[in-house]
Amino acid sequence: MGRAVAEPVWLLGLWLLLCSCGCPEGAELRAPPDKIAIIGAGIGGTSAAYYLRQKFGKDVKIDLFEREEVGGRLATMMVQGQEYEAGGSVIHPLNLHMKRFVKDLGLSTVQASGGLLGIYNGEALVFEESNWFIINVIKLVWRYGFQSLRMHMWVEDVLDKFMRIYRYQSHDYAFSSVEKLLHALGGDDFLGLLNRTLLETLQKAGFSEKFLNEMIAPVMRVNYGQSTDINAFVGNPTKMYEVVYQIGTETHSDFYDIVLVATPLNRKNV
Repeated sequence: MGRAVAEPVWLLGLWLLLCSCGCPEGAELRAPPDKIAIIGAGIGGTSAAYYLRQKFGKDVKIDLFEREEVGGRLATMMVQGQEYEAGGSVIHPLNLHMKRFVKDLGLSTVQASGGLLGIYNGEALVFEESNWFIINVIKLVWRYGFQSLRMHMWVEDVLDKFMRIYRYQSHDYAFSSVEKLLHALGGDDFLGLLNRTLLETLQKAGFSEKFLNEMIAPVMRVNYGQSTDINAFVGNPTKMYEVVYQIGTETHSDFYDIVLVATPLNRKNV
């Protein structure tokens, strides 16, 4: 694909809220955690470690677990003496934590260069973007009906609910479970996302197999390196959670107050 359309990166915002030391009114106050484990050292895990250190100070121990390279999908390649971004390169404008992270690190944004989108199904181009907006609309309606418009409305509805998380965080609210957090954001609709894949969720919303295979699957592949089996929400906070890990051929384990899962998961490796 010539251009990626970024979906909201939910994991970081959700877990920063869960790890907050503040509590809703009437809830029991808890002491700050002594040890935090973060599984995954991509942009989600590393930025979460940065903010958790700011939140809890220098005394909390934060262990970051990564079996490959730090940075995850963030990668720069050298091709004939020129640097190219080969990994994740798009930040959704409503991801306020990532926008702040970029600002704190003194980074600059780069506007996407021009280019047309095309979708190849392995045998032929099933969609080719035009320079003319009206032509693109006609092509989309001709092939997918009004599902592109419905998808836009569906995403806007999810984003409107998700944005409530920043209000809770601004008051240092925390939740005792993922279920309570999601219910506060979007009620039963969000709770349903917890144990369903993106594919199942969109099928339930009435999107066609053609639209999911040709439009949604490529976006998931480009943006996340995954299929539509990606979960809407991933995470499992517990008290005194044991993490078993390997260093070389040796197996070790340790206990943590908070475990943050910041790595792509699906049903095959959960």
